[in-house]
Amino acid sequence: MNPLSESEHLPEQDADSKGSSLERMLRVLDLFTEASPIWAVDEMGAELGYTRSTIYRYVRELAEANLLFQVEAGRYALGARIITWDRQLRLSDPLVRAAQALEHDLPRWSEQQVWLICRLFKDQVVCIHQHGELFSEVSYSRGSPRPLFLGATSKAILANMTSRQHSQLFLDNPDEVRASHLGHTWEQFRRSLQQLRRQGYVASAAEIDPGVYGLAAPVFDSDGKVVGSISCVRPIQTRDIAQEAQQGAQMLALAQALSQCMAALTHSPRQPE
Repeated sequence: MNPLSESEHLPEQDADSKGSSLERMLRVLDLFTEASPIWAVDEMGAELGYTRSTIYRYVRELAEANLLFQVEAGRYALGARIITWDRQLRLSDPLVRAAQALEHDLPRWSEQQVWLICRLFKDQVVCIHQHGELFSEVSYSRGSPRPLFLGATSKAILANMTSRQHSQLFLDNPDEVRASHLGHTWEQFRRSLQQLRRQGYVASAAEIDPGVYGLAAPVFDSDGKVVGSISCVRPIQTRDIAQEAQQGAQMLALAQALSQCMAALTHSPRQPE
């Protein structure tokens, strides 16, 4: 049952008690995905359980703000402001800028490899930058949200979150924890994360994308809080267990350099435009 469906029969002020107008408007934007990039207004209202007057008002306001764009009568896609915001993030995000500055230092472990820079947003990992080429498209391309419990890229972040965060994630995500290969009980889960944290780097094979192997290390802000990770993804056939510890140490050094560069950019004075 759609948790918002009751709002269709409520007065506007009562409908908004299920969330502020801003929260409800943002849910409209969340409808636009890679699988469903274009929506009719009535389809949006039906999907969210909003009244016809409410959805038309929200769409009108979003379109006026250039957050939605009318591609044909009554049908909308994401608007120009989203594109300009994405460009701004590419140019100004300190982690992206730091990653670009370090690209020339990235080792060549395989003819086919892609380097990924990912950020943690609440409980979700999102790729914000990539460099290199792989024989196939990896699901960590820029803008792709990924699960927190699968893959070296995410596990490098997960292992370095706080104990309080770990316990809450364990309670809130029982199915994801079971699928993570990190243990079924709290004690197993906790010890697995402690081991990864002590090791520093994380390796995984085919946990998300078939046929690929990932090696990752965490990135920290100036306060020592984990904010993301750097990882190298390559064909699984290139994995060399004998070289993994050495490459893991290189990955840790790169992550440390990335953290330091990001901190310097974060605290540097804003450059005039």
